[in-house]
Amino acid sequence: MRCTTALLTTLAVGLVPVSVASAEEIQIGQKVKGPGKTCAGNVAENDNVKVCFRRDGEYLYVQDKAADGRSAYGQLADRDRHCRNPYGKGTWVRCDYSYREGSTVAFRGYTRDNEGSINIMRNETRYTTELA
Repeated sequence: MRCTTALLTTLAVGLVPVSVASAEEIQIGQKVKGPGKTCAGNVAENDNVKVCFRRDGEYLYVQDKAADGRSAYGQLADRDRHCRNPYGKGTWVRCDYSYREGSTVAFRGYTRDNEGSINIMRNETRYTTELA
């Protein structure tokens, strides 16, 4: 009887659906003057946000381009890493990440209002790729 109970318990536990949470890594960027010419030409951009990846140093730069009350973000697609610029229109931030040299980095920009429990991404750019 013990073996049957143990077996049924094991089977029942095995049938319970388990959800695996995807954890976002959000880093508040260091305020900087901007990327200079190091990111010229390879950017993800729209009217609200501008993002570029600098392979020398492996930095993601994010500019907030709109006075809309939302933070500008840059996102690295491979590991769900986000760089936040909370400083307002016209400002740039830089987040430092590590990548294996020669790998392809996909990134994009978007905005969020950072209020409430539902925090929807808005003003999303297309993904852009760059070699690390």
